[in-house]
Amino acid sequence: MQFLSNVVIIFCFVLFSTNSGWARELKGVTFPETITISETNCKLVGLGIRKKLIINVYIGALYMAQPAKNARDVISANQIKRIAMHFLYKEVSYEQLVEAWNEGFEKNAENAFKTIRDKINTFNSFFTESVKKGDTVVLTYVPEQGTEVVIKNKVKGIIEGQAFMEAVFSIWFGPHPPSKGLKKGMLGE
Repeated sequence: MQFLSNVVIIFCFVLFSTNSGWARELKGVTFPETITISETNCKLVGLGIRKKLIINVYIGALYMAQPAKNARDVISANQIKRIAMHFLYKEVSYEQLVEAWNEGFEKNAENAFKTIRDKINTFNSFFTESVKKGDTVVLTYVPEQGTEVVIKNKVKGIIEGQAFMEAVFSIWFGPHPPSKGLKKGMLGE
């Protein structure tokens, strides 16, 4: 009887102490540990909070088919990957979003900002309304297809090319991310 009791205790310990879990939570928002994109399992690398001064703007999540912890590897990895943003702030206007995207491109992908300006303009054109608390923006890259932009659960379009993907991922993982804590968190640090 003691043996069976010990087995049950060990089983419960293993079951509840493993951090392989099914989801992670940050600020009351839950993100699954794994998602499927184009029949490929992608793992949650990390979660971070975009802060502006003392305001929590959004939670950023990074998913990758083959997780990387190095920012340069995240940017250049030509594999299925996703950035999901869950907004925490009451409202961010589309003008503010476009301004933030352009600032991110200029600071982190200056050459791309000049050479793929038409693709950046297309990307910016997808943002036509404000996002509010609870809304999501999801950017998913699939090689040979491009970067799909989904705003508030509506597909806005796909922008082709690895160069655009690298430019957009550099916004978060380049030398000048929106906030250092966001970058570190999304890298799982």
